[in-house]
Amino acid sequence: MTNRIAYLLLSTFLIACSDTQVQSSNATLEQHYSQVSLKAADISDNGRFTLLSDNAQVCLWNNNKNKLQYPCLNSLDAQMIELLGISSSNKYFYTSNRVNVHLYDLHSGRLVTVWSAGDNIINDIAMSANESKLIFGFRSGQASIVSVLDNQIATFKPHRLDINSVAISDEGDKAFTGSSDKTAVLWQTNTGKAIHRFEHQTRVNHVTMSDDASLGFTLDAIRDRSFWLLKIGAPFAELKNNIKFIEFNDAQFSDSKKWLASASPKQKIQLWQTKTGELLGQWQAFKPADSIRASVIAIEFINHNTLATVTSDGVYQTWPIQAIYP
Repeated sequence: MTNRIAYLLLSTFLIACSDTQVQSSNATLEQHYSQVSLKAADISDNGRFTLLSDNAQVCLWNNNKNKLQYPCLNSLDAQMIELLGISSSNKYFYTSNRVNVHLYDLHSGRLVTVWSAGDNIINDIAMSANESKLIFGFRSGQASIVSVLDNQIATFKPHRLDINSVAISDEGDKAFTGSSDKTAVLWQTNTGKAIHRFEHQTRVNHVTMSDDASLGFTLDAIRDRSFWLLKIGAPFAELKNNIKFIEFNDAQFSDSKKWLASASPKQKIQLWQTKTGELLGQWQAFKPADSIRASVIAIEFINHNTLATVTSDGVYQTWPIQAIYP
């Protein structure tokens, strides 16, 4: 009963503190990092680094200096990389060709360890903010929780079909996964036990979770676009959008949990209000003249009023969120 009251109070807090209007504007910074199409990208939490894979090499850019941190990795291990990420404190980065996962020291580029998925195929990866755990979501419906310090691996089966998207809490104790079995599940990473299960109309393509695992977002293939109060398993809001199909390549909650930023195909960047699901702001990322179709593939709140994005053309941009309080 105590938890239910606390999270109902949380929903009231989110509604009360966010009567905010956001105005769209042009990018404040634009830097070009690649001449070829990218397969994956990630931006560090503080916006200092961008990690890129073009299927032939993996490159770490220092955004502040607009130059490579060190020469790109181009060994066999750096080829065919489709999943990657930067840890919260910038201590590590990881890469995966969907079969093996490599963990590197970010500041030196030195390989730290390698994990193998065996016969499984990895669809998505996430790392906890305290850098203690990784989650691998597999096409089999299984998920592995990996302990970074001791290399212990625990594998569970939270879904019947493919896991398409994964998220993990700051402390690494909770996972949020979306699957082709038309469900999203919040579950305990130490036991694999489901805390709450969220039913959808069709396959769940994307899940996002706030750092403290209190607020979640799910997107299915056709019509369900929902915010959830995760610890009580209650719906909070729906995106107010009449478009039948919406695709998110990436999405992030702001630290305050008032906003959700999404990255999509056709250069689209959008900012949503979590209390109502309303679209507050929209931007169009840069597309080179010779590019046929650019997608925004990574997005990050790098501070309380700035978004950073990377496109499939390797264009890094930052966007001001101009909040006007009544």
